Parts: sequence; C-alpha cells; structure tokens
Amino acid sequence: MSSIDLIILTYNSAALLPDAVESVRAQSANSDVTITVIDNASTDNTLAVARDLGIEPIANPVNVGFAAAVNQAAAIGTGDYVALLNPDAVLGDAKCLEVLRATLDDQQIGVVGTRMITDGKPYPNGRRFPSTTIAARHAVMGVLRPGNTASKEYFGEAFGRPDADQVVDWVSGCCLMIRRPLWEEMGGFDTAYWMYLEDADLAWRLRQRGYRTVLSGPAWVTHAGGGSSRFRRNKSLWHHHRSAVVFYARTRTGWKRLLLPVATVFLGVRLAALIALNTIRRFTARR
Repeated sequence: MSSIDLIILTYNSAALLPDAVESVRAQSANSDVTITVIDNASTDNTLAVARDLGIEPIANPVNVGFAAAVNQAAAIGTGDYVALLNPDAVLGDAKCLEVLRATLDDQQIGVVGTRMITDGKPYPNGRRFPSTTIAARHAVMGVLRPGNTASKEYFGEAFGRPDADQVVDWVSGCCLMIRRPLWEEMGGFDTAYWMYLEDADLAWRLRQRGYRTVLSGPAWVTHAGGGSSRFRRNKSLWHHHRSAVVFYARTRTGWKRLLLPVATVFLGVRLAALIALNTIRRFTARR
C-alpha cells in the first residue's frame, strides 16, 4: 500500500487540532498515513496539544508563512503522496484519503482537492483562474454586494455537478493531495507567496506542464474557517492582496503584463478601503 505524508500547519490552533487529527486517524485501516504537525510560532498551547495527541511537532521559532512551512514539512517526509489538511478542517468520511489517492492514479492529474462545507453550506472550492476583467469586477463587487455574478465566476461556482469529479483550474490548500515525485519536481509551493494563492500558483504551474487539477466528487471536508466572513484581520488582508499582485505578475504575459502597475495600485486602494472598513466596524462594535 502506498503511503501518504499528511501535513497540518498550525498557528494558535490548540482548540481545533484534536478534531483534525482524529479525522485523519479515522481513515480506513489500510491507509498508511503519517501525520506531520508543523507550527508557525503559536502563542497558545498548540505544541502541547500536539504532543498530547502523540505527535512531536516541528516548532518554528518564527512564523515563516504558509508556503515555506509546508515545504519544510514535506521535505522531511518519504511518503508516496503529499497531502495537506488545515487544522480547522476535518475529513468528511473514512475513505476521504483513499479517494484522493485513487484519483491520482491518473498520471495526467497533477493535484486533487476536496469539496468543502463551511458554516454548514457548500463552499466553492473548484476555482477558476480569473480573467483580468472578472478579477477586477469581483474585487469591487465582492465588497459591495457579496454573491454577485462576478464573484460567482471568480470562485468558480459554475463548475459542474456536485457529485462527480471535475477538472477545475485550482483547488484550495485547505485539503489537497499530490504525488510526491511531482511535488518535488515542481519545487513545492512558491515561497514568494507568504500566505494565500500559493495553491493557485501550483495549479497554474502544473497546467503549464500539461497536468490537470481535479475537484473530487465524493471526497469532502468540513471547514470551520469562517469563510463567509466579510471582515478579516488587517495583516491577513495585506498578505491576500500582496499575493494577488505576485500571482498577477507571474501569470500575465504580453500586453496584460503592462497592466501590472495599474493592478498594483488598484489592489492597494482596495486594501486601504477594507482596512478602513475594519477600523470603522471595530470602532462601532466598541461603542
């Protein structure tokens, strides 16, 4: 039986980690799964919780970001597959990892991800690489009117049936799997992304080499990440917008690349607006 190295990257995840680990351990008995917990300088008792679960975590003294930490953890593994699971997610059933592994028997598939349930509702995980126009419309309308047409296209809500495997552009790093030789060939995640869009970038690079990205039909996770929230911490907003600029620069060619300064300014204005909204919201909440 081929083996899986499953990586859980934590940051102040003490309350969530036990459920995530238990869901992995509940996988079918013939699954050879090694769990690696890597922690990005948590200030709570995440490390102690991991040890109580029988896992000696990798403890980074500083937060090195998502991409770098996952690469670090993957580098020490020897499994045939590399899988990721967020600490705020639980695998949906006992065959989830088996389903993902079986999907990768098709050598033309580069990476496979799971469907997601967030806040009790299906969350769009089969994403599109947005055109410049769609991305710009989503950037504006996503703040003013969530659920607008542009945002639905941006998140790929038009993708296929919910019960069948389907080819998509990219899937979230919340839960995905890739064959180790291909992961190593691709160099893992691009560490130019400190957090956000490293998963999209990986799928983009895989596509350039002729591989497909697939959203699994039967495999799913329950994600408690608060994806429906319109407000995030300012640091998170900063990294999201910075990664969007990096992704634009890496994926646009020809005349579209000339729009990079415009895109950078546009995203900077959007970031400032969202930070202002956060500030107003917090001030109002204190009153």
